[in-house]
Amino acid sequence: MNYPLSLVLAAIALLSSGCASIVSGTDQKLTFNSEPEEATVTVSGRVLGKTPLTVPVDRGSNQSITFEKEGYKTYTAQLSTTTNPWFFGNIVLGGLLGSTTDGVSGAIHEFSPDQYFVTLKPDTPSGISTSKPRQIKEIIIAFSGEFRHQLASGGGEKVDSVIQLLDIKASEKDTTIRALNQLALAEDNDLELAKTIIEVYNVQ
Repeated sequence: MNYPLSLVLAAIALLSSGCASIVSGTDQKLTFNSEPEEATVTVSGRVLGKTPLTVPVDRGSNQSITFEKEGYKTYTAQLSTTTNPWFFGNIVLGGLLGSTTDGVSGAIHEFSPDQYFVTLKPDTPSGISTSKPRQIKEIIIAFSGEFRHQLASGGGEKVDSVIQLLDIKASEKDTTIRALNQLALAEDNDLELAKTIIEVYNVQ
């Protein structure tokens, strides 16, 4: 069967462009938060803005991230990446040409996690004590999936830690867990969830 030349050319263009690039794009939205806020976020030398912020970041491995704020020690780490699952589909559909295209564009990589929360340390010898609100934020963001799962299942180590920071009485624990789970179901953003919990329970 003979196919029109235009159809053949379109198919070649589709395959050569890379399946992962088409489906996922060459950038990914990441959320950056810090305690305290207003820290300048830099990824591989490019200033993205000040926390809290959500911005698209070019996919790629071995990218460094820096949080800076006057009066606090600079925090630097590597953005963690995994292989984009669409890349494997691209090898099947696009062959060597398609997979090479994704490797060059960076679409082979996917940032995981896609939310980052950093507690900056004061640039002083004595430092400051960690407040309850800050501890709550750290637990909820650092253990997001585990914390939400424990809320849904009725409790666990991470939930108990937050309950303790909220100064909840033992007799009110079960009721509080159910209330926290409702807040978690209504708010996907971990930092906003933490802020809501802190506000609702008037944590100082």
